[in-house]
Amino acid sequence: MSISDVTARVALINSELSSLSTAFTPSANTANTSSSSGPAGASMSFSSQLSNAISGTTATTGTTGTTGTTGTGSLPAKAGTMLTSAQQTFAGRLATDTGLDAGVVSAWLLAEESGGAAVSRQASNNNDWLNIGYTDSGTYGSADNVWSDPSTAADATAGWLKGQNTIPGYGTASSGIQSILSTAGQPPQAQISALQNSGWASSGYPSLPSLYQQVAG
Repeated sequence: MSISDVTARVALINSELSSLSTAFTPSANTANTSSSSGPAGASMSFSSQLSNAISGTTATTGTTGTTGTTGTGSLPAKAGTMLTSAQQTFAGRLATDTGLDAGVVSAWLLAEESGGAAVSRQASNNNDWLNIGYTDSGTYGSADNVWSDPSTAADATAGWLKGQNTIPGYGTASSGIQSILSTAGQPPQAQISALQNSGWASSGYPSLPSLYQQVAG
């Protein structure tokens, strides 16, 4: 073999060795793909899905008790157009506290206070939406701080309905009024009848059934 042949063969071997040394080096594109589709990328995807699921649950929980069609504490959709925002909060809380139908409670509030009168009362930060303590002989407990917030007002109202002394200066509810809560869980018509016969309003709430139909749709 001549010198030129040896030189050519060495050059060929060096070329083959060079190609072999780069054959197993990942390209830039391959490295990036591995980074985005490997365990770290999968972890980010799962975290994102979990976050979305939690956000969806939170949104659902937030609407529960404020809008809906039926169910304790879940106000009928039409209540949102007939009750003030404070009334809606009060009604949802009272329904939850007592077990009364939220539609019946909404209609009850409308029978006591609605329209411009309700707007005016909310503006004065008075959340005694069922007019407890307002009597022909005088008004009792209306200035108490319990009425400044619709949620605490609803809690006090629920307690009073249960026979507790939660209304300052007014005493406890009569047996007829306390019997309203015995209809919790019964059909709305039974609850409406209990309200009409409780002695709460001297008129007997003749408009309550029609108000319930308007609210419940």
